[in-house]
Amino acid sequence: MNTMDLKLNREMLSMTRTILDASCEQAVEKDFLLPDYYPDIFRVLKCVIMPTVQSHSINGGKLSFDMAALIRVLYISQNDKRINCIEQKMNYTKSFDLQGDCGDPMIWLTPKCDYVNCRVVNQRRLDIRGAVTIHAKVTGEVTVPIVTDAFGCGIQLKKAAVTYPAKRLTAAKRITLIEELQLSAAKAPVGTILRTDCRIIPQEHKMIAGKLVTKGDAEIMMLYSCVTTDGEETAETMRFTLPFSQIIDIDGIDDTFTADVRITPAGCDIIPKSDDSGTLECELVLLVNCVAKKLSTCEIVTDAYSTCFECEAERCESKLDSESIKLSDSHSVTAKLSCQEGEIRCVHDSWATLSNVTSRLDEEKKAFIISGSVTFCIIGRNEDGTPLYLENDSPFEHEIPLPENVNGEISISPDLCIENCTYYLADEATAELKADIKIGGEMTIQQTGTMISELRVLTDKPKEKNDKYALKICYCNESDDIWEIAKKYSTSITAILEENELTDDKISKQGMLLIPLMN
Repeated sequence: MNTMDLKLNREMLSMTRTILDASCEQAVEKDFLLPDYYPDIFRVLKCVIMPTVQSHSINGGKLSFDMAALIRVLYISQNDKRINCIEQKMNYTKSFDLQGDCGDPMIWLTPKCDYVNCRVVNQRRLDIRGAVTIHAKVTGEVTVPIVTDAFGCGIQLKKAAVTYPAKRLTAAKRITLIEELQLSAAKAPVGTILRTDCRIIPQEHKMIAGKLVTKGDAEIMMLYSCVTTDGEETAETMRFTLPFSQIIDIDGIDDTFTADVRITPAGCDIIPKSDDSGTLECELVLLVNCVAKKLSTCEIVTDAYSTCFECEAERCESKLDSESIKLSDSHSVTAKLSCQEGEIRCVHDSWATLSNVTSRLDEEKKAFIISGSVTFCIIGRNEDGTPLYLENDSPFEHEIPLPENVNGEISISPDLCIENCTYYLADEATAELKADIKIGGEMTIQQTGTMISELRVLTDKPKEKNDKYALKICYCNESDDIWEIAKKYSTSITAILEENELTDDKISKQGMLLIPLMN
């Protein structure tokens, strides 16, 4: 077998490959005995499990990560108007087996609480049972040699222009912000912190030589129990804004890249100082994940044959990230919360959380459907000052229309957060709440198809020639492909076009086509 007369040009193409897309469950169990300085339990208002990923690493074909599950219980004592809070942090280490290997992996770990049950065993003891699910997705880069051109041996080529990520860079960084916060003078001193929340508002992402600069604000909310100057048990909220600016080293990055940067809170601890000055120490942990791509365009060979010899071609399926579209949308969800234990005299705090967020492609609507559930929560007091907790779930769906004239497969990677939650009292026992959901993330368009990775001309297997004929007549339809016709008769598209005085390779009408034979 001799292929010396055939010259091939090749290009290394980068393709994104998913090497892990799986979930695992972690049971969370705790037999909780109250410390001596906590009052007896009369009624549990709310028990939550809040999982966060602390760190992760890839080694030896495994993805390992450390996770913390914070158990928080709000309860009241008999004949006491104070809201008490107890917490316990559980630590776990989990791992996944990776389904292959790739360069520069990007790791996305998303934990969520599936359920939690809290049983009061006695006045001093709680039995807590729950479960957390962690979804892991790892993507990386694989490079494949692709034939882009060929010369000699009567070779005929079918080409297509493709856009692909010539470079793909990733980075992950854990950021710890430690700041002192100050209560406003009008606020009562902090008793017990009942709830903290953090929302990230990105301001700017800039890429300069070898570095990613990310800026934003961390909006921190705190609900705490306190006593008024009149000696009344109550609760207050405070909101703080922590600006942050971080530089992340990424070798090779510059302003020609586009980046998907996501910042998620991984923990927020607020500790009041013991000097009653109203000063609080806040430790906020943020996880920054970045995937940056630089796109390029080239022509690749998708099919080939020789007019002279038999050919062998090795093919591979392509999925090339050709374009990324940033998502920027919003959706509002409403709910009613009714008190069955009298009137709602006041509301200390209202908030909303997201759960079970999924996305699917609806071919009929030509849109991605993002669905999930919003849990609305209220902490307040009834007419005699007894603390109350109300909660209700509301499902939602939101459509993201597909872009027009898209050539390829589209996938979506949404990033949702609760931007705002407001309420008003519709009547004495009913609160109406509204949550505004901010939808970010990105939509990725992938060019799909078959590419030729290796091409051989079998010079010891020449094609049979018929010297009796110079032309053949082919009857064709508008749907017929001239390339396939030329390939069938081992001639060239150029020869067919010239013989039939055609200007392009599209068959405009049903009829007769003259096929010149290559003798």
